[in-house]
Amino acid sequence: MLAGCERAPRFEVRGNVTDAEGEMLYLEHTGLVATEVEDSCLLSADGEYVLHGKAPEYPDFYRLRVGRKYAVLVVDSTETIELRTTCDSLPLTEAFVGSEQSVLVAELRRSLREKPIDEHRAFAQQMILKYPQSLVAYYAVFQSKQGVPVFDMYDPDQLKFYKAVATSMNVAMPEYVRTKTLCSQVMEIVNAERRALNALALRQYIDESESSLLDIALPNIHGDTCRLSEHVGKVVVLEFSTSQMEQGNAYVLALRELDNKYHNKGLDIYSVSVDNSKLIWEEWVKNLPWTCVRTETTEPLITYNVGSVPVMFLLDRKGAVQGRYTDFEQLEKDLKKYL
Repeated sequence: MLAGCERAPRFEVRGNVTDAEGEMLYLEHTGLVATEVEDSCLLSADGEYVLHGKAPEYPDFYRLRVGRKYAVLVVDSTETIELRTTCDSLPLTEAFVGSEQSVLVAELRRSLREKPIDEHRAFAQQMILKYPQSLVAYYAVFQSKQGVPVFDMYDPDQLKFYKAVATSMNVAMPEYVRTKTLCSQVMEIVNAERRALNALALRQYIDESESSLLDIALPNIHGDTCRLSEHVGKVVVLEFSTSQMEQGNAYVLALRELDNKYHNKGLDIYSVSVDNSKLIWEEWVKNLPWTCVRTETTEPLITYNVGSVPVMFLLDRKGAVQGRYTDFEQLEKDLKKYL
């Protein structure tokens, strides 16, 4: 029976912390959300200790803490890590045996404390490039000094280091929660940059064009080609949608309300459908009073940087784009400025 009762895999941290008699020594797991105590002991005069923790599925951060002073450990699995130090030296000690990554993290902590932030960043960059798949690199990109991040994710020159760590960790540990979180953060910044660049490119294209209008020419349900440029002189709501989208009826009713209220004041609606089925689209738009066309290519979507539908654009009487909307309330508010 005893042979059949296997305990969960554990790791061990041992050594001594002197000059802390009567103090509690804690072994804590530092997770993404919270820090939890794994084990603890009361230090005697010689400071000897042996602490244990549940072996992590992936390498992770732990710390040995006395009061507010602590050393950061990187635990890989079931290894034994030894640390002999004084209580005062605990925050910056590099005297780890059995954990090279803990030694490297300690070097990062000492560098951050002793060097100006620019000098430390250069040191951390070297560490990241040397150990991109490790928690050492992960620790480096998230360091901060007096509340100021060492690496700014919104700085293109520094974002590349986040990208390097995210890519490397995704190759080595794709299911690790730290990997997923970091990759998500990086992709959010990358996508925001792309949206900003696309918007800038669209604005530059408009500014450099002889006409401010980016024209669209597509067939209606009768096969007649209808050009967006035919509506220059009117305020236009250019909208991209599909009959298959959620809450499609409510969306069309909102367009009808706009048309009823403002068509006689100079509003035209130009609807571009991305429906795959021509028959379904024809049934959808046959009773709509404004211009409805359908595209079978992505060209109009690329022209107006449309990644998802529905989306609406407000064009002034010269055909210049004045806004992009998914909200009817804000669209109507801006629409009144140009009628």
